[in-house]
Amino acid sequence: MANGERIAIEQVRRYAWMNIIAGFLVWGVALAGVSMMMPIMYNTIATDMGWSVAETTSFMAIKSGVSALGGLVAGGLIVRFGMKRVFIPSLIAIGMSTSALYFVANLPVYYALAAISGFASILCLVAIQVTLARWYAGSLGRMTGIAMLGGAAAGVIVPMATKFGLQHYGWHVTSAIAGLIVLVGLTGLMTFLVHESPETYGYTALELDPGTAPAGKGQAMAGPGPEFADFRNSPQFWLLIVAAGLSGVISNSINEYVPLLIERETNLGAYAGALGFTIVLTISGFGKILFGWIFDRFSTRGVAMCWALCGVAVLLTFPMAGFLSFLVFTVVRGLSHGGVIVQGPVLARHIYGVKTLPHVIALLGASFHLGAAAGIAAIGFAVDLTGGFTVPFIGVAIIAFITAAMALKFEPKYWSGYIAKDR
Repeated sequence: MANGERIAIEQVRRYAWMNIIAGFLVWGVALAGVSMMMPIMYNTIATDMGWSVAETTSFMAIKSGVSALGGLVAGGLIVRFGMKRVFIPSLIAIGMSTSALYFVANLPVYYALAAISGFASILCLVAIQVTLARWYAGSLGRMTGIAMLGGAAAGVIVPMATKFGLQHYGWHVTSAIAGLIVLVGLTGLMTFLVHESPETYGYTALELDPGTAPAGKGQAMAGPGPEFADFRNSPQFWLLIVAAGLSGVISNSINEYVPLLIERETNLGAYAGALGFTIVLTISGFGKILFGWIFDRFSTRGVAMCWALCGVAVLLTFPMAGFLSFLVFTVVRGLSHGGVIVQGPVLARHIYGVKTLPHVIALLGASFHLGAAAGIAAIGFAVDLTGGFTVPFIGVAIIAFITAAMALKFEPKYWSGYIAKDR
């Protein structure tokens, strides 16, 4: 900016909101929207291709596994090339790999496209999360929740739309259409909506979004935070990485089996699986806003609450037989899932500050997707082995409560409401 002058803060805040809109669209269409198609299509794909449950559901296990590996390099790529130069190509790759499902005739091609989509998805996700965390400070949880409402909006549309596509066009054509929507309708729009950081315009996130610390609080650390090298080998950091991985097990791995669980374990009919998935994803929108507020107010203690609720949701599957138990499960699962979606930027910024956001968010995402991949594969194997969901879901519930206890060990030193623990 010439002569050190800054443009009006109101204009810069509009740029911040453009990032929220971008996050909403990307999450709704390219990330959650594409991913939530697959559980609806699994039964059709398995029947059509003659594959087992484990073989079919391994698509998302592979996608999550490659996302985990991609997360190891995502932060470095963003730091080196800039957010947009990573973000836009990743969107293109998501669209192309989804469209290419039209040509799938065997498992190797099916799995290869899962891998491409997984790598591109983690780059896209980390780029959006880093952008939001750079632009928002005091209301990061709530604003991330608003941005991620795109997933809830997609949840209202995608499951039933996918079911319609399967009935009238088949899963190959349905996948191709979804991919073209990402390529044609989304990628160009992102070029104009996304803005890298407020520092580009001479502002910091704290200036734009100072927030309001709860009464009696306000001992947060000042400044952008430590260098990554200062804490990457610390016990707290690795405990955080492990916890993020376990949160993938207790959240995303369960979601993959919601339609199949309902179809096989209840007498509610075939459409109930798609409906249940729709309810979960729709309610997750409320969960994102609710837990976004909880995270802003209670930080890591709020995250512990979210992870514990994931365990409660899993336990609610065991008496699920009629519509009431089906409804209670899907609502609780949706609320807890919404919170998990929002957690990454909050944990990274609250615990380690803004300086290392690309690295920390990327590694949290890597661990999360590794946990999701392991959970999906383990549950699929256990279902095939035992003939039901009881054994694997009991294991997931236990993991959820252990993970919630781990969250209480984290100190959110860069959260506006932080009070230092007595030493």
